[in-house]
Amino acid sequence: MKYKACERCFRSVGMVNIIGNVMMIVLKAYLGVVGGSKGLIADAIHSVADLLATFVMIIGMRLSAQKPDEDYPDGYGKTEYMIAICIYLFLFVIGLYIMHDGYVTIIEKKIVHPCWFALWGAFFAIAINELMFRQSVCAGTQAGSPSMIAKAWESRSDVYASIAVLIGILGAMMGFSWMDPLAALIVGVVIIKLCIESIYESVLKLMDQAAEGDEPDEARAAIEKELPEAALHKLVARELGPVLDMRIWLAIDPAMTMEEAEALKAKAERVIRAAVKRNKMKLSVNLVPAGSEG
Repeated sequence: MKYKACERCFRSVGMVNIIGNVMMIVLKAYLGVVGGSKGLIADAIHSVADLLATFVMIIGMRLSAQKPDEDYPDGYGKTEYMIAICIYLFLFVIGLYIMHDGYVTIIEKKIVHPCWFALWGAFFAIAINELMFRQSVCAGTQAGSPSMIAKAWESRSDVYASIAVLIGILGAMMGFSWMDPLAALIVGVVIIKLCIESIYESVLKLMDQAAEGDEPDEARAAIEKELPEAALHKLVARELGPVLDMRIWLAIDPAMTMEEAEALKAKAERVIRAAVKRNKMKLSVNLVPAGSEG
């Protein structure tokens, strides 16, 4: 990781998210009921889902951290993608419920009159979610953890949802009672949109989609600059949870001796690891005769 403090921050993300979500559940549920806000109550339900998602994220990270064995030689990194899919499927159902509740309230023209208590609840929800997002996305990016990054962006979606709730409460307080359940409806739409996009991305990773970051380009540039005695024949990179699995084939002169080839291979590994700034990387360098196919 970039700094020593990043590791401590990474380890604390789960507990920070648990404490933050428990605070928001109590705060939003209480102020939503006392303040008479459908939108804030919907946001409290969303926070319950977030809390469960945090527990699932922690379990997934522990599973993916297991070392490779005979049954799973590539390790358990993809567990994080499966956990991420479980998180988003659960949130998808929550989103549908919130949308339905807001829609029914609008259609039945129920009168909603939230008060200042609900307004303060929305303010606190925005602040807490934004702080959790900033910590989680930073730690997840430094550690290369898909499930933590997924959880971080879920917190950012909570910020947008809480902003919608805040606007809805203000509108209802000014006499437009339909704006509060409309805010609940928007919360549901935000959740569902995030879920569909994230499930799609996680499925692609499970299908060994090529790594999309800068790492493959960094490796290619390093080979071209530092290894004039070899040419890049093939490069395959994929994400295994927090681990980048990179396999490289270098084309070399067929007349090169075994000792020269082994020295070149060791040099290539040093050059590529120095160029690719990835905390966890599984690197494989293979040599093939120049002019060969495949």
